[in-house]
Amino acid sequence: MRLSAINYQLPAPASPVIGKGMRYYCAILLIVACGTKKTAEQRASDLETCTALSTAPLEIAQCLRGQGGWSEAAADSAANQRARELDSVKSQIGVITARADSQHAAEIRSCDQRLVDMKTCLTMRYGWDETQAMAIDDSVWNSQGPEHLSQIRNCSRRRGVGTGACLQLYYKWLPRRALALDDSIRRANIN
Repeated sequence: MRLSAINYQLPAPASPVIGKGMRYYCAILLIVACGTKKTAEQRASDLETCTALSTAPLEIAQCLRGQGGWSEAAADSAANQRARELDSVKSQIGVITARADSQHAAEIRSCDQRLVDMKTCLTMRYGWDETQAMAIDDSVWNSQGPEHLSQIRNCSRRRGVGTGACLQLYYKWLPRRALALDDSIRRANIN
């Protein structure tokens, strides 16, 4: 082969074996180079690992380049796509949470308007977990504390009727709350 500009001729291989050896070496080098490309599973694993560290696209891309050995273009593209997916999931979770919160608020209002035990209403009518229903029942009850104190004072002034019975009769207290108050009053009088 002649290079016209320099007028230099490449030497022919010394032996056909060396020429064959070079071809095998190039073929092996090509196979190894092609074999180092990551599989889709490895790329997904790299993306999951980097997403666990951060949800910002720039930080995901840096992680993919640094830890995963990705090219800059591939890392940026994958990071931006993943960030969009995560934003979409967050917004869907927000919508679902808002819907559930408004539904729970309506259920609480519905049970609070009835003259029934809120815990029982939430568990039986709406299928709430018992501990969650009890926590809501206690929270609503405690939020009405000043009103309850006024009712207790009014009933403790009445003669001939126990405080708990008065609260049940005139203020529609639940028996478990009225009896608990009666027990507390008795214990306080004993001491």
